Amino acid sequence: MRPIYALAPLVFLAVSACATTTAPTEQEQAVIDTMNANTIVPASQTERDAIRSQDLLTQAAFWAEAHELNPSDLEAATELSGTLRQLGNHRRAAEVAQQSLALYPDNAPLLFAYGSAMAAAGRGAGAMEALRRATQIDPGNWQYLNALGIAQEQAGQPGPARASFQAALELQPGNPSILSNIALSYMAAGETETAERMLREAMIRPGADPTVRQNLALAMALQGRFEEAETMARVDVSPQMAEANMAYIRSMLTSRRRYDAVRAD
Repeated sequence: MRPIYALAPLVFLAVSACATTTAPTEQEQAVIDTMNANTIVPASQTERDAIRSQDLLTQAAFWAEAHELNPSDLEAATELSGTLRQLGNHRRAAEVAQQSLALYPDNAPLLFAYGSAMAAAGRGAGAMEALRRATQIDPGNWQYLNALGIAQEQAGQPGPARASFQAALELQPGNPSILSNIALSYMAAGETETAERMLREAMIRPGADPTVRQNLALAMALQGRFEEAETMARVDVSPQMAEANMAYIRSMLTSRRRYDAVRAD
């Protein structure tokens, strides 16, 4: 936070220079008074630590204010980008991280924030370089490897993606998030039985969230086991949504079969 306090002497010197020549005009004095009245005291480290237990909107407002106060604040930029990504504002999250990377090009958490935001926006190809650099700077961080795998999968590189996931899994054995991502890679390749097996393993791991169960329901539905899949999906979503999802998958499979039949002819 030292750069913030460095601003105060600059304002003081500017005012002093005016005083040695002539008193500020009424309009200039009004501007000075407004600036002094609007001065925001930087949050303490205790306040920064405490904000992480608040809801995402509160966190976003807090870090946005800190970032506006001092755009060179690395912690504020990293936290703001991550919070915006979780809130679904992927474009702004990427912008905040990218701007700060001009000041901190080799900061792994910031590279991760940028790459994760890009991947969340479906722009995996644009996320890979930042995430690859993050894994090189901190090769022992499984989250960086997991995010790199997601970006590689989005970019149509399933082989490298699975290698990244496996590397992450070696660092974090049995992690349900990593297992789920590997399963989705197999699912995208049409290997739904392998995907189901891995998702069932992920389901029994501590920390498995509803996303894993929904992915498992999808794997079963893609194998034509709609009733079983719908029953599982209803654990986390409404019956109407579960039924609508199954109807969509049925139509998708039917359309694909029709296309394959025409292509075979």
